[in-house]
Amino acid sequence: MSSQKPAPKPPRPPRGAPISLDGDGTLRVNQWRAPARGATVQTIDGTGKRVTVTRLFVTGVFAFALKKKTGALSVVVCAADGDSTTVKVSAKKAQDIMAWAVAFHAWSEANG
Repeated sequence: MSSQKPAPKPPRPPRGAPISLDGDGTLRVNQWRAPARGATVQTIDGTGKRVTVTRLFVTGVFAFALKKKTGALSVVVCAADGDSTTVKVSAKKAQDIMAWAVAFHAWSEANG
C-alpha cells in the first residue's frame, strides 16, 4: 500500500482583499467564481508614491522618505476555461496582494 499525500491547498488571499478562497477551492471576486486549480493571477502595478505638502511641512526633509502610497493595483484572475475578471486593489494592500499572487502562481505551477 502506498499512501499519497493530499495535494497542498492554494494560498489564501490576505485579509480584507477583494479576492477570497472558499474551503472547496473556489476563487471568488465579487460575483465571479472559478476553481482555483488551473486559475492564473496577474498583477498590474499602477501604484506610486508622492510627497504631500502636509508631510513636507510636518516632517521636513524626511517627507521624501515617508512618501504617501497612491494609485491602485489591478489584479486579473483567469480561470482554466479562459473566463476572467479584473479587480482594483488600493495601494495600501498592493504589497500583500502581490506577495499572494506570487505564492498562488507557484502553487498553480506545482499543482496544475
